[in-house]
Amino acid sequence: MKPIERSLKLKQEADFLLDELKITPVLSQYGKVTFTGSYYLNLMIYPDIDLYVSKVPISKVFEIAGHFASSDLVSGVKFEKEDQPPLDGGLYLKLYLKYGNWNRKWKIDIWFLNDSVIDNQMKDMRRFKEKLTSELKEKILSYKFSVLTKEHRTPMYSGYFIYKAFIDEEISDFGKVTKYLIENNIRMG
Repeated sequence: MKPIERSLKLKQEADFLLDELKITPVLSQYGKVTFTGSYYLNLMIYPDIDLYVSKVPISKVFEIAGHFASSDLVSGVKFEKEDQPPLDGGLYLKLYLKYGNWNRKWKIDIWFLNDSVIDNQMKDMRRFKEKLTSELKEKILSYKFSVLTKEHRTPMYSGYFIYKAFIDEEISDFGKVTKYLIENNIRMG
């Protein structure tokens, strides 16, 4: 399957899962819901959805976790408190889903953050989306596909720097993009 076809199939599955779990209707009862990352940019290459929700008390996060955990699609739920900038003070919920055939489980990463932090985090994503052309999209997807790890995902925390390399830095050579990622402390492979 070509990277663009893979991305389209992942996006279709993501939309199905979000609809089945009623992610937006459920979470919007607690605050503003903002999708980010590869789902937001329509640059998915492995089964992962990232989103932000206005910060709520921990008790509400566990209420939300319990709601989603009751779905037959959800195979696991993980909770963490974030203590590193820029998401310091945020609450994190990860849903693992039983669906599809990608050599790994689908996951949905939900960050509960102050709205000002969300707005700040989304500045680059909005800029990336504005500058994204079909040519850039194809190059980015091909690159992301070329660096999938043995865990069938892109290197941890690489997405932002991949987008920055191709879109802001206008680097198109895959070797130079990899060098850029390494210079930004991304562990490749």
